[in-house]
Amino acid sequence: MDTVMQPMLKFGPCLRQMLGQKGISASELARRMAYKSRNSIFRILDGVGGDGPRRAFFERLIAEDPLALNEEERKRLAQALEISRVGQSAFLANRAMRELLSDRRTKTCGARVDASFDPHDSDFHRTIASMLGGKRAELTITGCCDRAIFEALRERIGRPDVVCELHITHFIYTGEEEIVRNISAIQPLLYSDFYDAYCVQPGVFSKEREAIYRGNSIFVHAQDAQGDWYGQQLVLVDKGVFVPMQRLSGDERSPFSRLFALDTSKTPPLKATFAPGATIADYVRYTQDCLTLEQNRAMYTIKADVPICFVPTGILETCLRDDVCAQMTPEGVALEEMIAAFARIHSMRFENHFQKRKETHIIFSQWAMERFARTGRQLDHPFAFRPYTGEQCVAILSHLRRHAQENPCFHIYFFRADFEPLLAEVGFFEGAGTLMAKPCTDYDLSGDHAEAIITQEAFCAHYKAFFIDDLLAKHVLTQQETLDMLDRLIDIARQTQRV
Repeated sequence: MDTVMQPMLKFGPCLRQMLGQKGISASELARRMAYKSRNSIFRILDGVGGDGPRRAFFERLIAEDPLALNEEERKRLAQALEISRVGQSAFLANRAMRELLSDRRTKTCGARVDASFDPHDSDFHRTIASMLGGKRAELTITGCCDRAIFEALRERIGRPDVVCELHITHFIYTGEEEIVRNISAIQPLLYSDFYDAYCVQPGVFSKEREAIYRGNSIFVHAQDAQGDWYGQQLVLVDKGVFVPMQRLSGDERSPFSRLFALDTSKTPPLKATFAPGATIADYVRYTQDCLTLEQNRAMYTIKADVPICFVPTGILETCLRDDVCAQMTPEGVALEEMIAAFARIHSMRFENHFQKRKETHIIFSQWAMERFARTGRQLDHPFAFRPYTGEQCVAILSHLRRHAQENPCFHIYFFRADFEPLLAEVGFFEGAGTLMAKPCTDYDLSGDHAEAIITQEAFCAHYKAFFIDDLLAKHVLTQQETLDMLDRLIDIARQTQRV
């Protein structure tokens, strides 16, 4: 939902405010920190100087603690320091991006339908149950980007007693850093094939028309269990409070329905998805789609451990042959032909990552990579592939280690151990979009695996900036620490005996 951005203090003004609250002058702070001249403190308070001197001062302030700061005050200053470094808009976007990639669940949805308008339907969950209790429901949503609302929808849709045929069309405003917050809000339904989101870009429509899309409403056109159609509009008038408008009977639709249909041509889709499947032929097609997406593009990826595209083809072939007959049905196509086709495509993917002259950046989690070295299984191990042997893990990790040290276009990082892990798998492919995938699905294309490519340019720009200016700047090991970590992983794999 749209919010008014409130000014957030940079480091100097935040420190000045804190000094005022404690009744301490700049001169007194200079004396406590043994500065020969109070001008150094005034420069900090006035925001003069670069990020380096400002951070050095902050670290000294925390270490010496001349102000006897409590935990909340330290957090306020740390936040102000980051706002000074990247700016308020980027700070908010980075915070929203971290929440998105952490895939945090909200508390129980507190949304309700105002009882003064509809005393029989005051609970939003009951309203959703009513919408989805019949044969078919078409929902058109404008705004309403509150994660709790979308989790409530997902919870109800996922119930086994819901057999309603459903389609959701969602118009999302994409201005400023709102796009990141909005995608974080819709994440519960992001991968669903019945959910289509469209980007309302700033300046495309008149202010009056844009206001319709920036408003927060759910337009319902549904067919009940008896086959009768009805319409309903719910307007979000306060946070968590919907007001129902006049109910429409029969096949009558909202007056806005024609407007929405006309405007889809001016509102590009937010995402693209792939068609899943269960056979080895489907997996070969999926591998080809991945190659097309990756080919000769710069990449910025967050993944727990080694992705399949970093595994040499010869190793994969042996792992695939051992298990594929039990896991996949070749649909009348010779198994050897399918494996050969997979190997050809995978070889091109593998070579692309290590031979192209475009940047490849990937951040791993330490704990997941240690698990890989010990078990030979990726956190998202392809479901039709047996685990890698210890010898194969050594080969995989040694290859990555060599390229991390010698290849100027290939960059490996590890999140610092004290950094909260990002649960989502995400990769930015320059010029194509940002791919988000459900984690821990073993790439079972017939199961729970799902992916969505977000093509909206502002979101992609925010993700790339977040990756470089936040994650790489503050939350990963140094290059030497990374090489040392890879050496340790290779030792673990060597010491682990697996069949």
